[in-house]
Amino acid sequence: MSAGPTFDVTLHHLALDAKRADAAAPDSARPGLDEKKLRELIRALAALAPTNLGAAAPELRVTAPRGRFVVQIAQGRLRINSWSIKVGGADLSPEQVFAVIAGTEFEEDIPVDRDDHGGRKRGRGVKIALLAVLIVSLNGITAWMLLRPSNLPPPLLPDCLPLAAESAARFLKGLAGEYQNGTAAGARALKISADGSVHWLVLGPGGAVAEETTIVVQPVQVHGQPALLADGRALIEAPDAASLVFYRETYRRKAP
Repeated sequence: MSAGPTFDVTLHHLALDAKRADAAAPDSARPGLDEKKLRELIRALAALAPTNLGAAAPELRVTAPRGRFVVQIAQGRLRINSWSIKVGGADLSPEQVFAVIAGTEFEEDIPVDRDDHGGRKRGRGVKIALLAVLIVSLNGITAWMLLRPSNLPPPLLPDCLPLAAESAARFLKGLAGEYQNGTAAGARALKISADGSVHWLVLGPGGAVAEETTIVVQPVQVHGQPALLADGRALIEAPDAASLVFYRETYRRKAP
């Protein structure tokens, strides 16, 4: 019998078992976890959702066979983000979150119609339909990446060298702030924190946030200049103190 899938997990602002949130905790890597261990971490994070997290912003950053996912806590509930699946606004149970990551059918917490005898009437159909919606719905960021003009080929990454810890911290501190490539609905923004947290936003009417994706970055040196390697596949470059370039689009500093 072949072994089941494995998952590489990085815990952010979390203890190794995800049962305690701590803003001072360093990121911890747990590679090669099986399904059982991943379920345990998701359930532990869900148990923290209704508690007072203080300054912590706990996350599970999961690399799975079918993509990369970030499981977070938002407004006391679990939230999952991905480059390809729109589930950020859903109120999902831990089992449903696991199902989205693993690409399996979930079995619990799905409303179903019942017949006159109290039996399930359309339970399986509802589950399959909901999972299909989760899988095929593309978020705005991914749609833009896929539908951008054909004359913009995927960026080829030059050689990147990791920045030393002190230089990386200094670079992130200087970048910290909010940047936008426009103000109309559909414009995008980058929010960068001094601790290395980066969020890529799609703006709606009036500047409201319509979509939000967490990007895992690594400070690197490219052609002698510092930059951020975003999710291992693109660069966020800083040509000057007031702007960033990401996927060939320029973002201007708005704050601070």
